[in-house]
Amino acid sequence: MRADRSSAGFTLVELLLAAALGLLLCGVMGQLLLGELRQGGFLAQAMLMKGVQRRTLALVKADLRQAASWQVDPNPLQQWACGLSGRRPLLAIQPRNGSELVLYSIGSAPSAIWQSPVLMRCGPAFDLDGRPSAGAYQNRVVLDGVDHAGIADHPHLPLLLLELQQRRGDQSTRSEAVG
Repeated sequence: MRADRSSAGFTLVELLLAAALGLLLCGVMGQLLLGELRQGGFLAQAMLMKGVQRRTLALVKADLRQAASWQVDPNPLQQWACGLSGRRPLLAIQPRNGSELVLYSIGSAPSAIWQSPVLMRCGPAFDLDGRPSAGAYQNRVVLDGVDHAGIADHPHLPLLLLELQQRRGDQSTRSEAVG
């Protein structure tokens, strides 16, 4: 008498083949999900860097709005209110209110917590409302990991062209503004 094979179920080979295909499919899906997570992390880091660059450019533009005059690439040998420590001065701004110069410089970081090179602002400190305060002076890092910081006078208008580029790992982000 012959046993009916259709009611016996799957063979061991069929079950192993189905399990192997299932594992292969799970592995492919896992790699796709990890790739998406990595890409999302890169995008989040780029957005963060772009936001910090916009904030830095807004700070420079706010200093320029208060300016009586400015000088691009000022003399590095000039005596400045705060030490440059080997950094190169990029922009000197003379405020209309007669307070001390505001100096932006680029160069090595003042401590190991920053990624060199850094963009620093040396000038009047800010009060709790974000306005420059009289009599208080500070030298602060405004942007770290700077690949390029460019400031140029517009050839025909009293404007400055500002450009920042940062690199973190293998990712680079660039921002521009007119002030």
